[in-house]
Amino acid sequence: MTIPVDPDPTGDPAVSGSNKDGFATRNSRQGDWASSLVDRFVNVVEQVRNVTTQPLITLARALVFGVIMACCLLAALVLTGIGLFRLLDLALPGDSWSAHLVLGAFCCALGTLLWSRRSP
Repeated sequence: MTIPVDPDPTGDPAVSGSNKDGFATRNSRQGDWASSLVDRFVNVVEQVRNVTTQPLITLARALVFGVIMACCLLAALVLTGIGLFRLLDLALPGDSWSAHLVLGAFCCALGTLLWSRRSP
């Protein structure tokens, strides 16, 4: 003969879900049924969330970080251009017209190079 094991060591039948003979009562089976139903429902909701919401969250994060990175890159390029112009203005003799002349010539040369490499 096997001895039923009480999952609750306190021996309180109201807590353990068993009667004084050690057999499970109807309330414990209903509690197991209810908890398994809730667990199944939670699992289904998590699966639906992982399939639908998680990719959207990842896409939104990538989009936000991409926009922030693009803004930072644009600001860095503008500040670098200003810094190079000021450095060129200090290095060349004369007023700022000489720095404008050198940067204009550089931009024209770069544009000519890119225009010649285009494909019709």
